[in-house]
Amino acid sequence: MYTFASPTKLIWKIKWKIKKKELKKCGAKGYMGEGFKLISPQYISIGEQFHAGRDCQLCAFDSYQGKKHENSPEIIIGNQVTITDRCYISCINKIEIGNGCLFGINTFITDNYHGKGLLEELKIPPNQRKLFSKGPVIIGSNVWTGRNVCIMPGVKIGDGAVIGANAVVTHDIPANSVAAGVPARIIKQIE
Repeated sequence: MYTFASPTKLIWKIKWKIKKKELKKCGAKGYMGEGFKLISPQYISIGEQFHAGRDCQLCAFDSYQGKKHENSPEIIIGNQVTITDRCYISCINKIEIGNGCLFGINTFITDNYHGKGLLEELKIPPNQRKLFSKGPVIIGSNVWTGRNVCIMPGVKIGDGAVIGANAVVTHDIPANSVAAGVPARIIKQIE
């Protein structure tokens, strides 16, 4: 008995084959699911055996509101990384993800804010404020995030860390630790 892909799945597979050629680097056996979106793929590097679920977005912004940023963005994704449905990565500086990571549904990773949080900026609509990066996001190898996790600018997460569902990571998380909450706090060290 033969199983055929739906026309929609086939269209998205073809789109991925075309779009991945625009990436800075793309390893073998990678795939992004239906509804994926890549912004400025020339700044995105993806390792071997990368898998992304439906409606994932990898966005590297070299300009915003018609104004060029001082530096080029850089998204680097290691080997054997799995990003599940509706994950969103927004980069104007640098986001680096190590090998073997697993990101739960709706994980949000960003290295930028709309503005610096200054009082005078409150008079400007948020979508018109200049994008600002507090620093790169560096995620080690074999990190696992639960559903709806937010990883904010300037954060480093060590190898083997586990981030609980709905956590908002605003500070560094050391290797081999479990963090949860808003803001995320270390609740256990894995020995």
